[in-house]
Amino acid sequence: MAQNLTAEHVQNSEATASGLIDDLKECASHLAERGALTVGDTLDTGREYVARIRNAGQDLAGGVYETGHRKAEEAAFYAELGYEEARDWARSHPSQALGIAAGIGLLLGILVARR
Repeated sequence: MAQNLTAEHVQNSEATASGLIDDLKECASHLAERGALTVGDTLDTGREYVARIRNAGQDLAGGVYETGHRKAEEAAFYAELGYEEARDWARSHPSQALGIAAGIGLLLGILVARR
C-alpha cells in the first residue's frame, strides 16, 4: 500500500509539474503577445512624433527662407539706391570723386606693398 501511495504521489507531482509548465508556457505566450503589441504601439507613437517634428521643421524652414528672400531683395534695393546716389554725386563733383579715387588707390597700394 505504501508503494501505491508513493506511485500516486509521484504521478500527482508529475501531473502538477506538467500543469505548471503548461501554465508557464501560456503565460509566456501571453506576455510575448502583449510585448509585441506594446512595441507596435510605441513604434506608431514614435512615427507620429517624428511626422509632427518634420512638419514643424519644414514650416520653420519655409518661414526662414521667405524672410531671407525678403531681406535679400531689400538689401539689393538699398545697394542699387546707394550706387545710384554715388554715381550721381560723382557726376556732379568729378574733381572730388577723382581725388577720392586716387587716395583710395594710394592707400591700397601702400597696404599691398607692405606685404
